[in-house]
Amino acid sequence: MESTMKAAVLKDLETIAIEDVPVPEPKDGEVLVEVRASALCGSDLAGYTGQHSMIKWPIILGHEASGVVAKCGRGADNWSPGDPVTIEPLFTCKKCHACRTGKYHLCSSLKFAGHQVHGTFAKYAIAESGFLHRKPENVSFEEAALTEPAASPLHAIERCDIRLGDFVVIIGSGVTGLFALQYALSKGAEVLISDPEEFKLKIAGDFGANYILNPGKQDLRKRVMAITGGIGADCVVEAVGISETLASTVSFVKGGGPILLIGYSEKESEPFDLSTVTLAELTVLGMLAYFNDFPAALKLMSLGRVKAGPIITHRLPLESVEEGIKMMKRKDQGIIKIVITYDR
Repeated sequence: MESTMKAAVLKDLETIAIEDVPVPEPKDGEVLVEVRASALCGSDLAGYTGQHSMIKWPIILGHEASGVVAKCGRGADNWSPGDPVTIEPLFTCKKCHACRTGKYHLCSSLKFAGHQVHGTFAKYAIAESGFLHRKPENVSFEEAALTEPAASPLHAIERCDIRLGDFVVIIGSGVTGLFALQYALSKGAEVLISDPEEFKLKIAGDFGANYILNPGKQDLRKRVMAITGGIGADCVVEAVGISETLASTVSFVKGGGPILLIGYSEKESEPFDLSTVTLAELTVLGMLAYFNDFPAALKLMSLGRVKAGPIITHRLPLESVEEGIKMMKRKDQGIIKIVITYDR
């Protein structure tokens, strides 16, 4: 195996360099993965622009990835070189209360690839052996790279206890919203999804959304109340993370209903109308990441119940990571998910 590899290193504010760096050596319980596909995420953009508190340069960005096992550290006996895998990009202490009670995603010392440790925009990446998942044969490496952004909304939707026939509103038709839509539909829910970008709404329609709404053309609250006869939605999923949409959710969820927050921003947001939350006995649920959700997400992809392929709109080589991030920053038309592909 070669001693150096190409990597996209965030060197400074809005500065990424393609460098030759040492191939990392897997420690005990770790695995070295040869990356085959790695997707760009909004957190990569936030790190690039200095707006993510957990990302400090210099660092190799990237955390949504799949590949093949290249080398196993001592104790990583459950894997062999050549195994096709997707990476759950977490590093945990395995000692704190959260880890010991099974909620490892809330580890007090949690580290994410591409955040506090080097990530997957490189030829090779390190992962914990217990956080690798075998890629099904009928799921491509590109699709498998989206297991991470697919697992978060799966974890979120499971928290909502959506039932057959429930009416669910999803605000935001980006990657998270589109996966949340598919999970809600798989549970037998009737779903309205809202987004100001028509091309995203088209994909939502193709996925089977019962109602699609552009908030620039229709009033979301009025539409929800018309559909539900004035009752409100059984569940509202906020997948954007901005003040206006957060504040609006209490106005069209039914009494006693859950509001699920899966959109994330480090910017301060205006609070909810807490009197409405109290008087209507609403439940507000937050969502950090995922735990034990990768196997189910991969299974649903393999069964064809959840589709990742249509969410991938652009493919770029490793050398173009910075251009991909700039495309996201400019909000170029037609972007949902950019995947970095690797020459073999």
